[in-house]
Amino acid sequence: MATESYENFETTLDDGVLRAEIHGTSKMNALNDTMTEELLDLAVRLHEEPIRCFVLTGSDGVFCAGGDVETFGSDDAPSEMRKGASLLHDAIVQFHQAEVPVVVGVNGAAVGAGFSLGIFGDFVLASEASYFQFGYPGIGATGDGASTYFLPRVVGLRQAKRIALLNERIDPEEAVDLGLATEAVPDEEFEDRLGAVAARIAEGPTVALGRTQRLLTESTSRGIEAQLAAETDVIAETAKTDDFQEGVSAFAEKQSPEFEGR
Repeated sequence: MATESYENFETTLDDGVLRAEIHGTSKMNALNDTMTEELLDLAVRLHEEPIRCFVLTGSDGVFCAGGDVETFGSDDAPSEMRKGASLLHDAIVQFHQAEVPVVVGVNGAAVGAGFSLGIFGDFVLASEASYFQFGYPGIGATGDGASTYFLPRVVGLRQAKRIALLNERIDPEEAVDLGLATEAVPDEEFEDRLGAVAARIAEGPTVALGRTQRLLTESTSRGIEAQLAAETDVIAETAKTDDFQEGVSAFAEKQSPEFEGR
């Protein structure tokens, strides 16, 4: 097990699973400048280290209550918002490009930027004490953190507009029904289920799994010809991996494959 030192996250790296638990220095795990920089660092690590699954979750019954609104009132707010959003977006892009499966465990309030982080994962687990809320209209702001990219893709355009317009709290069960979350579980089962999902994914052919998630996400932005061309390129590249060779060999020998994520 390995750890790195962050001001706003407690992290572990165990059996290929990098887990980042938000322990924000701002109230309600609000996203501040340092947290955003650390989030980008975590995303970059997915490119540089042998990480097979990334898990993002909150702490003490809070996921992330958005940006640190108390810092938004200065005359420099427009430039500071541009800088903060740009850094957050760099992190989101790095997570997406890393092709490492991302599991998000929403264990409390996921509002504003927290809403964005709450829905961008490949697998989103919600505890019964959690809720999702677009949040941005509450301070007269528009969405960032890829919320306007992922939201219509996971719930459909009409529902996305309703969620943004009404800005209502969405409980875990409705979040699953809408597609914001993959699964909802009771609080007492949350940690065990989060660990089990991450472990199950990390035991798989995670290069192929990560690339499949990226293909699925990008499919809604492409025509069929472009999507099929991308599938051709990605499956050919993935055939070069050790896991592909292991999978084919195990299939031929009628054995269970032992994937190593490479």
